[in-house]
Amino acid sequence: MNYFVLSQKEDSGCPIGIIYADLFDKFYPNTTGVEFGFFPWYAQKGKPGPRTPFPEGMVLISKDKHYDFDIRSVSRFFYVVSDEFLAACNSLNVKMVDSVAIEVVSEAGKRISSKNYNAVLFDEMDVRTNCDPASTFVEENGRPIRFKKLILPDDWKLDVFKYKRLVSGSDSLICSQSFKDLATDFKGIEFTPLETVVWSGIRRV
Repeated sequence: MNYFVLSQKEDSGCPIGIIYADLFDKFYPNTTGVEFGFFPWYAQKGKPGPRTPFPEGMVLISKDKHYDFDIRSVSRFFYVVSDEFLAACNSLNVKMVDSVAIEVVSEAGKRISSKNYNAVLFDEMDVRTNCDPASTFVEENGRPIRFKKLILPDDWKLDVFKYKRLVSGSDSLICSQSFKDLATDFKGIEFTPLETVVWSGIRRV
């Protein structure tokens, strides 16, 4: 099976870099003074143990004018994905911790995309125990922080996955050929073959 690293691709409605949007529990006509960082989907990032499930009715309020991407991260730990991207994940072997439908609107409360979106939290794996021992890393204080070379076991089964506590493109999602075959119409994504990837050149989705 061939595998690919996902990277941001600039297009109309698909900004490069961070998106200027925050995820709230509901729509606020004025977000000044609303400390979104205290919401559990931000505050619990990276903490061990169970997470508070995404509640129904969440709203992504954006300063951007238009979205047409199929996936972008909003923080280091959760993503906004289209219905189509989520459906592709659900049809294959993908480990997701949580997902919920959300509204994506402007600061004035108006829809800024023809797509329907979801907040998604993917399971994040330990790199030491979830790759072939021949893989090599850049390490810091004895801990891997990015890949030199990622090699997957021959019996690898996951179709979309990521590793935790990595940086410099090594923290982006990786997908199988089966997923890529379903993603032919997805916008805002480049697929770089795992065997030729230059990790520092990846813009994590």
